Parts: sequence; C-alpha cells; structure tokens
Amino acid sequence: MRFCFLCFFLFFYTLSNAQENYPIPAPTENRLFIIQHSKNHNTYVYDANFTIDKMLNEKDPVLVYRVVYTDGGIIKPLTAIQRKLAYGIHASKIADKLYKLKLVSYGGLSLLMKIGQDGKAFVEAHIQNQTIIMTRLFLKMKEGRSDFNPKLEQVILYGFDGSGNRTQLKIIPE
Repeated sequence: MRFCFLCFFLFFYTLSNAQENYPIPAPTENRLFIIQHSKNHNTYVYDANFTIDKMLNEKDPVLVYRVVYTDGGIIKPLTAIQRKLAYGIHASKIADKLYKLKLVSYGGLSLLMKIGQDGKAFVEAHIQNQTIIMTRLFLKMKEGRSDFNPKLEQVILYGFDGSGNRTQLKIIPE
C-alpha cells in the first residue's frame, strides 16, 4: 500500500510540475534534478553517482545524460559541445557529503549537493534570499534566436522549500 501511494504521488507530482505537454523522465533512485527548455522536449538529467558500496564517487559525483524525446526517448550521453558549453557541470568537494556544483552555462546559480542522513543526495539552490531543494529547471529561450546564439528569457526553478512545500522561483537573467 505504501509503495502504491509513493508511485501515485510521484506520478502526479511530475505531472503537476511539468510544462504543458513536456514528458518527464522516469525517476531514478539517485535523481538530483532535470533541465528542460522551450526549444524542444529533450531533457537533461543529473543523477548522483554512487559506487556499488553506496559511497559518492568523489572524482565524478554527478552523472549527466540526456533523454532525447525528438528521437523516441532514447538515453544518450551529452555531446562534447553540450558538456563544455551548455549542460555540463563542475563539482568540487567542500566537506564530507557536501559538494559545490556549477552549471557550465549558468554560473550565477549557487548550488550545493548534500547527502542526507538517509544516504540520499539532493541539491539546494540559494537564490533571491531563498533556499530551494531543486528538482527541475526550465529554461525559457527567447524566440527567433538560432541554436548557436541562444538567449534566456527566464529560468524557472522548481523544488521544495525548507518546510517541504512545493515552490518555484523565476529568474530573469541579466
């Protein structure tokens, strides 16, 4: 019964947090967050990278891959250009069970990956004097721009506040 409730909750949670008609990848045990954008439905997935003995891989703590819905929903690694210029992530260890994360294309977002007492990883975003446990970023791109010269209109962070309530924050990039 508890398992059915959890599945029901996850199903409706993902539906309620999706942009209209955007598919959400099946959840994984180590999911940190996803990134979607307004150009197409492809999704970039960020999972914590645990070793077989449930320790965080210190050398490569975050696995990043993409779900290519424009190609039938297959999972692919990032291309070299995506990794270096768009969706890659840099992680640096600050302390035991604490990493600073930086998205290569949006360094102004302060992210911390933490390991909770339950052994699960999560990412906190600190922005506009608020802390959000981030589950998703949606990038609204300016219309009429080419894929080689994109500009962000806004970024929407989805997640949970310190009390466990769903929340979202809109950021207008400078």
